[in-house]
Amino acid sequence: MDKYLVKMPIKSTKNVVSEEKISVKEEKPKPKKVVKEQSAIANKRKNLDTPEIVKDKENAEVENPPKRRSTRVTRSTRSMADVGTPSPEKEIPEKLPFIKYRGAIKYFTESQEIAASADEVMQWVDQQTHTEIVPMAFDMEWPFSFQTGPGKSSVIQICVDERCCYVYQLSNLKKIPAALVALINHPKVRLHGVNIKADFRKLARDFPEVAAEPLIEKCVDLGVWCNEVCETGGRWSLERLANFIAKKAMDKSKKVRMSKWHVIPLDENQLMYAAIDVYIGQVIYREIEQREQTKLKNEAEFKEQNGENAFKAVKALGETFLTKINEVTL
Repeated sequence: MDKYLVKMPIKSTKNVVSEEKISVKEEKPKPKKVVKEQSAIANKRKNLDTPEIVKDKENAEVENPPKRRSTRVTRSTRSMADVGTPSPEKEIPEKLPFIKYRGAIKYFTESQEIAASADEVMQWVDQQTHTEIVPMAFDMEWPFSFQTGPGKSSVIQICVDERCCYVYQLSNLKKIPAALVALINHPKVRLHGVNIKADFRKLARDFPEVAAEPLIEKCVDLGVWCNEVCETGGRWSLERLANFIAKKAMDKSKKVRMSKWHVIPLDENQLMYAAIDVYIGQVIYREIEQREQTKLKNEAEFKEQNGENAFKAVKALGETFLTKINEVTL
């Protein structure tokens, strides 16, 4: 039997070891943890792909079709704002020209000077015999610290004529001059501004000789008045009103707005900032006043031509009567 047996060559151990080393270098074995995870995922997929599970999935999709993803989730904030017509007070006009004030700025820091200037303005008001009401833009400035909060009222700025603005710095005053108090309480003067009631309350806290309530009763908040005339909604800032009503942009520099308003003298940037605030306030007042007159005239003409019922119906459709309606279809 031995002669029919063919002896196979025996490989040397050295060669086997070297081949194993070569194979190790060529293909590094995966860690046991990875192998277990891969096998678990494979088994899971295998189990999920069984005919019974696939059939159950199909039945579930038929009975409960997948819900459409909400547009609020998929739509970006910008695209949401582009859908529909945004309210005017939230629109941000682009490339509006900045306000350029070229009028006079009369700046006073001493009590006697402020009193004389206020008396001069009162005389000008009394001379306006063609009107019962003289609008006067009013605003205030004060220093602010994140550690101590708002400081004492430091600046009052007013404007009765777009060609001249008055800036009164109160830093050296323990008491507001009686002439200035008389001016802001003048029966013909209609003080106006944005959030002006809060300014009067602060002024009364800082200077007890000023009574806030009489000023609040006769003042005009430009934002509230704009909502009434233009039939808009929301709270306005002076900057947004300038965009919407005057079609002008304001340079609300934080460096100037948060500057040291109590330090005498104010620099040129501060003076221009203070003057522009009341100048554009006066411009906005004139424009809203004109729109109100146009609106009342258009409403009266429409009622005369079409009747009260037609007027109510058109108002219900959202007509503001800021422009004249030539044809009416009900």
